[in-house]
Amino acid sequence: MYSKGIGTKKDDDIAFEWFLKAAKQEYTNAEYKVGEMLSKGIGVEEDQVAAHQFYEKAASKGHTLAQMKLAYMYGKGQGVERNDAESYHWFRKAAEQGHPKAQYNLGVIYAKGRGIPKNTDEAKKWYQLAADQGDEHAEKALSKLTS
Repeated sequence: MYSKGIGTKKDDDIAFEWFLKAAKQEYTNAEYKVGEMLSKGIGVEEDQVAAHQFYEKAASKGHTLAQMKLAYMYGKGQGVERNDAESYHWFRKAAEQGHPKAQYNLGVIYAKGRGIPKNTDEAKKWYQLAADQGDEHAEKALSKLTS
């Protein structure tokens, strides 16, 4: 309610407090939301290390968006030391749940051999899965690999 101003005045500080209370009770969506707010500095001072910790809690429970955020954080070294193998791991988890951006990114990882051995066939497979869901970047990448 406070995060969107539904039925009350929008207040990011109070929203963060409520999401944090829920996250401490291990509510997965709240763990993700606290990670997001910490990552962006919404209602709280930006803290990438703490954001990573909350994203990891949610991601380990199968939260696809948290898995995506972790993959990006590991790939960029944001809040954690850069680790291409961990980035691959979390993109793979999200991709296997059908997230098209994760599927595209997994294709990129396979195409470049970033953190894992390069594998063009696997890249094509993941690009195709993402393209089948309308991901334009995957469509372009797939056409480059198949031409």
